[in-house]
Amino acid sequence: MRRILLGNVAFALLAIHAQSFQGVTIRCRRPSDIQAVSKRQTYIYDGGELQSFLIANNDLSNANSRQAQVGSITFVTGTTDGRRIIGVEKIGDSDGSREVTSLGETCVYSDTVAEIPGRVSDEDALTTASASLVGIHCSLPTVEAVGGSSNEVFYSGKAVVMGGNEYACFVADGLAALGIEVSLVSTGGAKTGNQVNVLEPSVDIGKEDDVGFSDAVGEFDSIIDTIGNEQKGILVTETGLGGGSTVVQLLRSRHKCDKYVSTLTKAQELIKGNGVLFGPGKANGHIKEMQSLSPNQCIRMVPSAGFGPSTLQTLLEKNIVFSGSTMSSGSTAVRGWSLKEFWEESSWPRDSSGADVRYGLPVIEEEEFDELEDMFRRQKSQIEGNQRGTRLGSEGGLSQKEEEKQTRVDEKNPYVTQIRGVDGLSQAVTSQQRDTLIFVAMRNCRTCKSINHCLHEWRAREPAVA
Repeated sequence: MRRILLGNVAFALLAIHAQSFQGVTIRCRRPSDIQAVSKRQTYIYDGGELQSFLIANNDLSNANSRQAQVGSITFVTGTTDGRRIIGVEKIGDSDGSREVTSLGETCVYSDTVAEIPGRVSDEDALTTASASLVGIHCSLPTVEAVGGSSNEVFYSGKAVVMGGNEYACFVADGLAALGIEVSLVSTGGAKTGNQVNVLEPSVDIGKEDDVGFSDAVGEFDSIIDTIGNEQKGILVTETGLGGGSTVVQLLRSRHKCDKYVSTLTKAQELIKGNGVLFGPGKANGHIKEMQSLSPNQCIRMVPSAGFGPSTLQTLLEKNIVFSGSTMSSGSTAVRGWSLKEFWEESSWPRDSSGADVRYGLPVIEEEEFDELEDMFRRQKSQIEGNQRGTRLGSEGGLSQKEEEKQTRVDEKNPYVTQIRGVDGLSQAVTSQQRDTLIFVAMRNCRTCKSINHCLHEWRAREPAVA
């Protein structure tokens, strides 16, 4: 009887409690899969590779800096809603306008997220994401806003990859998988897919003389240089790119190549500059130094929109992965160097013009010297942030007539101080006790003209040199 009474009381209390919730919707949280990070890996970028990233992303302040720079990016893999994904970890409270995807306590930028297929390991997904960031994503010819959607990115165009090493072959296969017409140029030993056209620096096109690969390909949108760096001296302005080496400028004017991307790392530069005897020790020491840096000491890198769903996703789905044999291990990874890269750059034939340009890249023809000088003068007013070496006189200075002559000579080249006659040498150099490299030139000498442009490029790279 007591049990029945208690049951009636409980039933009544439940009925009263239910009446108090009339008109109220109760939302129950549906169970979901655990959202968590599986792996996290930070990658360091430097040298020409970092510079290419900054230029591609229009980072005016960092791209124009003359100081040695280091960049870093952190990729994470994890699970969300039953999917294995990879993305770029969100940096603090920055980029609040960019949508993020949560992996528990970690967030990644949604436009960098790609789903990892079952046959691809987390490790391979991480190294592929890192390797494709600059060499592939930053070099892609793109047509945006396809089909009326601002989020869609469509890739189309022609690209040239220089080098036959493992990384160069990965870049070539990746670009081909994304629908780009790719030509890979190597001195030998390149192993790529069937979609890539493999060339040598010198190409036989059925004429009396062979031609360089750039002339054989014709017009192309991008060139990816895995063994060299010709972009020193490039300046990023609000209206676009300016300056750069003669090779870069000729690529734009002759071949309509708007993107020159170097993936040369600092470690590769050290091997190239110090040779196989002393280079490896310096390169390995540099890699260890880079691995000891904290993210706060680096430029924090975030890819442009479309990296995850449009670039990385396609590579993973088509099984274009980079195993990363030259990638250092540890929580912070740095892409290192290989002897194959060094030997290929060293053995690459040079152009007979004497300007130390790798054969196949464009060089100045004799009839183009005067036109190029005019181009340099026009760029003088367009390039921002350059400092021009100027004539220094003694207390008395030059006479007005001589100063007018000297000024006209100085105006010929915005980067190199030019001196007219013995008096100019005395006033500008000896009286100032300056350490100076003097080049004596004749206006009608072809070799002198070509060396003059080399001096122009050197002065653009070294603002402190007068």
